[in-house]
Amino acid sequence: MPKFAAADLRRLGQDLFTCVGVPEDEAALVSDHMVESGLLGHDSHSVLRFPQYTEMVRSGKVTPGAPLEILREHDSVVQVNGNWNYGPVTATRATELAIERVKDRAMSIVTVRGCNHVARLGRFVHMVAQHEHLIGLMCANGHGADLAVAPFGGRERRLPTNPLAVGIPTGRDWPIVLDMTTSMTSGGALREYRNRNEPVPDGSIVDGHGRQTTDVEDYYNEPFGAMLPLGFPLVGHKGTGLAVVIDILSGALSGAGCSQADPPESGNALFLAILDIRAFRELTDFHDEVDRFIDFLKSSEPMEGFSEVMLPGEKSHRIRLEREAHGMDVDDTAWSQISELAGELGIDLPKPL
Repeated sequence: MPKFAAADLRRLGQDLFTCVGVPEDEAALVSDHMVESGLLGHDSHSVLRFPQYTEMVRSGKVTPGAPLEILREHDSVVQVNGNWNYGPVTATRATELAIERVKDRAMSIVTVRGCNHVARLGRFVHMVAQHEHLIGLMCANGHGADLAVAPFGGRERRLPTNPLAVGIPTGRDWPIVLDMTTSMTSGGALREYRNRNEPVPDGSIVDGHGRQTTDVEDYYNEPFGAMLPLGFPLVGHKGTGLAVVIDILSGALSGAGCSQADPPESGNALFLAILDIRAFRELTDFHDEVDRFIDFLKSSEPMEGFSEVMLPGEKSHRIRLEREAHGMDVDDTAWSQISELAGELGIDLPKPL
């Protein structure tokens, strides 16, 4: 498994995307998004997606350079259309818009349709939480499509993985960033298991007959399998319930549509809400309370098999420090696919560390 400097992977991604007609600023943004995901330990949304995102342009799925279009405005609410640019580009612009709109309000809400695959939502709520006075919440559905998860009690794909992310500033060098799917696994994670020829953890997927399996091919092969909802088997109804709420917030409010059998388009529809902490209390009081709470949680004696209690975003922060210093691993299958694509496009590959 080769290891590379993050800067080299950023340049490689940017070269791949510009080579198929993506404007340089958008190519740099998308590449940085993917490499940052890897730096934070989210390898399923990292550079293994380079070939996928290149093919999305070649197939016409992505419209590089497409603007963010405001469709509707009412008080603190804005509805926008990304016009099928790259998901990370559209989500970045929507987040910037929401941050701008909250300046003279206690909150802002932006819904997004016409948005391609966004990848890691945590990036955008982290953008919000870098402002010491702002809290961000973002969730997404599949724009009515990308069905992958069986609802609790069912065995067929009826929901996407419907992720949820929340970013909260702290008085530390890392914000709280919750970034989770409402399923027991994710599409990117299954791709990693497939690339490494490894079994899927028990309780993650079922085959096309509704039988639990650890063979990832049972998910991809007909009759298609499905991911299981978060909390399966004991409290899978909670994962499904959360996914339903997210589907409505993201799909119904944006106009993209909730999950359905024959959707007109696939991608991501987004719901983003930002709160200004200062509308609720003094900022220093809020930060003091959050930091006291963090200290209280981390003061717990660890359970056997654990060294400490870690908060959302803390582990990723530590992984980033380590990978920035020592490089990022890329699995052999993903690197083989990237190498083949680079050769086809005439792009030089970086040297491993």
